[in-house]
Amino acid sequence: MNRLLLLYGGEVTRMRKYGITLASLGVSMLWVLVLHFSELEDISGVFPLLLFLDSTLMSVLLVGVSMTFEKQENSMKSMLVLPISKDDYLLSKSLGTVTSSITTLVILLAYGIFMKGLSINVAGMFGAVILVSFVFTQLGVLLTYSSRDFTSLLTSMFKFTLLLTIPTVLQFLTIFEADWFRYLQYLNPTKNALVLLLSPAVPVKTQDLLFAITYLVVLGVLSFMAARRAFDSYAMKESGC
Repeated sequence: MNRLLLLYGGEVTRMRKYGITLASLGVSMLWVLVLHFSELEDISGVFPLLLFLDSTLMSVLLVGVSMTFEKQENSMKSMLVLPISKDDYLLSKSLGTVTSSITTLVILLAYGIFMKGLSINVAGMFGAVILVSFVFTQLGVLLTYSSRDFTSLLTSMFKFTLLLTIPTVLQFLTIFEADWFRYLQYLNPTKNALVLLLSPAVPVKTQDLLFAITYLVVLGVLSFMAARRAFDSYAMKESGC
């Protein structure tokens, strides 16, 4: 536990050093501006959508950027000689990214509640953001493993957005509602993430919510196990061994 806390502290420091924290806060301010200039009297529908974009795409991007900077600084060589486990390393990355998502949530909640009269299940939203951010951090780690450099990571992010995120947003906006598409979306992790994030703010079908929770928990565990299993080969490759 002490090693994990130490690594988590180092991860937070590294995120500040690389400008990741500042960029994340900048995105949070962008979401606040979206809420501020929206003409909606009730923002309970758009509020989860902003958190959805932050907890999914931003989680993947933030952990990817952090690990890419580590590659450039050859930090992996130093980490391999430290008395830390792969679980400590991966969990510290996850905690750092989840902290960023929680910070965004707190900022948006403060604005939404005090300036827009937002009424949601706050505890439920915290739980949803933590789970979604954790799951997509693991997916971000796996994407980074297979990315040669930052450009390659951005290409993977573009494919991720095109194949998974955009269909979910189209369904949310009721732009595309074919039955086959709706059923296929149950296999989409971003769709289940949005369902979970919507549930504290607007009514969601009980079966859809239970499916989303089960899906994301299972995906999170499997993704973490996959990231853990592939860590050794990734570390050896990045350390030049």
